[in-house]
Amino acid sequence: MKFSKSTGCFYPDDIEYTAIPSDLIDIPQEDFDAAMARSPGDALDVVNGRVVVVPKPAPTAAAVKAGKWEAIKAERDRRKGGGFKVGTLWFHSDADSRIQHLGLKDKARDLIAAGGAMTDNLSILGQPVKWKTMDGSFATITAQLAFDIVAAAGDLDARLFAVAETHRAAMEAAADPATYDFSVGWPETFGG
Repeated sequence: MKFSKSTGCFYPDDIEYTAIPSDLIDIPQEDFDAAMARSPGDALDVVNGRVVVVPKPAPTAAAVKAGKWEAIKAERDRRKGGGFKVGTLWFHSDADSRIQHLGLKDKARDLIAAGGAMTDNLSILGQPVKWKTMDGSFATITAQLAFDIVAAAGDLDARLFAVAETHRAAMEAAADPATYDFSVGWPETFGG
């Protein structure tokens, strides 16, 4: 078996090659076996005529913290789409739903400006607005509920931001940021 540092490739002796690198060296089977057993990311080098495995360098503390912060933000963003509660009702919190909620709030504002009450039902095309909640039930939307939905979405965002930043500070102060557990303290989401 031969190895070329310039190509990083092995060249079995039983194959004929039309072109071969000029830096080929003969290597023992044990060097080849060690190279094949290396971990992903480990490199190969030639030292004193032998192929050696060079372990992947450990990530820097900054890289570990940056990776953990990305994981915390991903959890925050996942939970942002997990719904929010208004009274006993769970409302969807994806981007499209949030835009629709703002439309409901606009309708509520128009209703109030026209002399309606906060307890009045919103209507579209002459029909009361029945909004499907996360558990599949329908809620009749009043002006008050429309305002409450938008307020609850804002509250969720503020709480998620605060929890994420709390976890960030604790992770950065942890003795081992890589093992910091950020799974607790988040606002409740629909279904857990």
